[in-house]
Amino acid sequence: MMSVFEEEGKKTNRPRLLLTAAVSARKETIDSAYQVAQIGAVLDYIHVMTYDFHGSWEHNVGENSPLYKGPSDQGSMIYYNVDYAMNYWKNNGVPVEKLLVGFPTFGHTFHLTSSNTTVGAPARGPGPAGHFTRQTGFLAYYEICTFLKEGATQAWDNAQNVPYAYNQGVWVGYDNIKSFQEKTEWLKQNRFGGAVVWTLALDNFTGMFCGQGRNPLINTLKSGLGTGTSCKAQPNPPPAVTPSQQPSGGSTGSGFYTGKLNGLFPDPTDKKKFYKCNQGQTDVEYCTAGQVFDDKWLCNACH
Repeated sequence: MMSVFEEEGKKTNRPRLLLTAAVSARKETIDSAYQVAQIGAVLDYIHVMTYDFHGSWEHNVGENSPLYKGPSDQGSMIYYNVDYAMNYWKNNGVPVEKLLVGFPTFGHTFHLTSSNTTVGAPARGPGPAGHFTRQTGFLAYYEICTFLKEGATQAWDNAQNVPYAYNQGVWVGYDNIKSFQEKTEWLKQNRFGGAVVWTLALDNFTGMFCGQGRNPLINTLKSGLGTGTSCKAQPNPPPAVTPSQQPSGGSTGSGFYTGKLNGLFPDPTDKKKFYKCNQGQTDVEYCTAGQVFDDKWLCNACH
């Protein structure tokens, strides 16, 4: 595939396409599924999925994406953390600059079986489905914000540098702004190539639920790495234009809704039309047949 990309680049006189892969962060899978040094030599970037380390398939509560090993970890569990996984890929032959650290914008939930609420407490199965994601044992970050507002007790896992929370027998391990900051600093200190997020749609991208603006986790990561800019931070932006001045489709460049953060915004003249603001660029989008854009809906999208 790399040779095809290179040949295409020569024919088109353009930079060749990047060859990347999303790979497991679990030691047993790495050992059995990958020729680590060989793929490290060929791929441009390797996206390590450093999340889903613990979840409701287990009988004890655990963090979704712990930075370090926890004091209750035993056996193979000592490998289930970001620090071990990333260094295992590096130490087995992948250049550090090719390795991207996975940052999750979701958490895993459990039902507690006792009054014990610490990491490693006994559990039985998944917590209830989120109101919007509708998957047991799983909550988007914006749903976790609601869980916290409804009276959950928040705690910080000092050993693993991530938070957790619990309320009425439900326990969730997740990431927040502080843990993203901690992980970003760790990433830079260890000179890894960058970060990858799973997923954009699970951050609080409407700004409605967490009181932290739009995409608080992703913007924390971008700020920490010094990459990208938001529409709000564009230098010397051109004058904003009204929706009626926009072309019928495609990219409109920067300018529309100047001063807004990255996100989706309605066209007040057309319910089927909305604008996607991303790093100073505005794209016109349309709902599918029979749908309209509703900025009060979960995804700030069509329904």
